[in-house]
Amino acid sequence: MMTRSIRRAFFGLLIILPTLCGCNVFASFFDSELVTACEAALKFRLQSPSGYKRIEISRSDDKPMDRAAFLDYISSFRDHAYRRERMLDFDRGVVKPVLFSVLISYDAPNAFGTPLRAHSRCEYVDSSGDETRANEVLVMIDGKANADWLRN
Repeated sequence: MMTRSIRRAFFGLLIILPTLCGCNVFASFFDSELVTACEAALKFRLQSPSGYKRIEISRSDDKPMDRAAFLDYISSFRDHAYRRERMLDFDRGVVKPVLFSVLISYDAPNAFGTPLRAHSRCEYVDSSGDETRANEVLVMIDGKANADWLRN
């Protein structure tokens, strides 16, 4: 059983620790897989990822996709047979896609090293409505998937 003085010291350390290391330990510790994947994908696209500093993360409402939105989403896949199968699965109710969306406000240095404030929208679609499978390859940053960004 913790005594009152030990409890105070523990909570004091929890408050002081982030300022000692110059970071927000608790924000990264409690981030969802989606936020972690979005930030990793965003940092990969920056000129100087080591200078990235999160300002704010805000979540949008998760949106179940209707047939038209899902068809638009899978239209970028090259394999026609795969697209047809996914739409059949959607029509049978096997697939229930959800669009997850996160807005990231951050500071990052430009090519001259000057930190600039920027905002990016990160989106992830999962066919069963599970955001825990998000990773940096599957998320879209500002409407571009990882493969789209690598082509440019």
